[in-house]
Amino acid sequence: MFVCCRPALGRRPCHGLTLIRICAVLRPPPALARLLAGAALALSLSGAPGVATTPVPGAEAPAFMAARDAWLADDEAAALPALAALAAEGNAAARVLLGQIDKMPALQGPYLAHLPRTQRIALLRAPGGMSGRSWLNEEAAHPLVAAWIALRTPGGGPDLITRFEALDEPRAAREALVTLAAREHPELNAVDPAAVDGDLLYLLWRVADAPHRAAIADLVPVGSAQWQMMGEVMDAPALERWLMASTAAEPLLSLCRALCDEDQMASCLGAAYGALGSHDALLTLGSPAESLIAQEEFLNSPRGRASTMRRILLASSMRARRAMLDRVSAEVACLGEALRAEAQRYRPALPGVSDGG
Repeated sequence: MFVCCRPALGRRPCHGLTLIRICAVLRPPPALARLLAGAALALSLSGAPGVATTPVPGAEAPAFMAARDAWLADDEAAALPALAALAAEGNAAARVLLGQIDKMPALQGPYLAHLPRTQRIALLRAPGGMSGRSWLNEEAAHPLVAAWIALRTPGGGPDLITRFEALDEPRAAREALVTLAAREHPELNAVDPAAVDGDLLYLLWRVADAPHRAAIADLVPVGSAQWQMMGEVMDAPALERWLMASTAAEPLLSLCRALCDEDQMASCLGAAYGALGSHDALLTLGSPAESLIAQEEFLNSPRGRASTMRRILLASSMRARRAMLDRVSAEVACLGEALRAEAQRYRPALPGVSDGG
């Protein structure tokens, strides 16, 4: 039985994601006390003055904007040295962006991949130690950076979701829910499923006990792809309809719009989703920090589309990648050709060796 307390942040929609409420599940008093403490923390965060509008210092600096735009244009050779120089000079926005690129492999393009390890570290990290130090640690006092560090440190709870929402970082909030579900965090049972975006309900269903699973399933939209994660079978046409209509599929939509003709969109989406092989991954694709780069801008940029393809490629081992590329190319040539070209960008040029996928 759920006993809902006040909404942690209300229920306003945010980029297709509805904010959650923290609710108490009837439990023995000690667990309930801990849960209410977490809800109180979320409420205090939502009410903290300036949290949702805290800018990242340096984000409006012309030099940062130029480097940011070069990175979005997929010109890593120009962007990353410029960002590294700005970070060394104390620009917090450059530090945050570099710190996120360092932590998210799909954001690392071929320029980085071909550099020696020492040069990669010098570009992405602060000096110090055997392998440098994350620039995020240098900006740990900023609310956004503090939330990222907390998410990547075991022990964080559902309040992290509300923290990211308060900071207008909906993609990060989705990642927080995905991460906590993967950890099977016990306090996810306290999240009110009626207040969660319909595309994320399966994450709560995964960690719920049997009595609550039925109640959560009743809220899952008809035709949603997440039914596949809940033991149901979904045919290809139904999946393609969901991909065409759902905001959760926007990373794949942006990619397929750029690569394929309109009459190939459904096939492209289905093939891309199958090659990605992870609904969780789909929900977390996108901007490294929406405070610096809006999700829509990122997804429609050359670097954004390249990062989506990189994540698809990383979903298959090197041994399995050739078969994946052959399968995708047979289903929809426009996507298959683009993925092969993206894979080739990461391969060192060796005399007498052809790509072959």
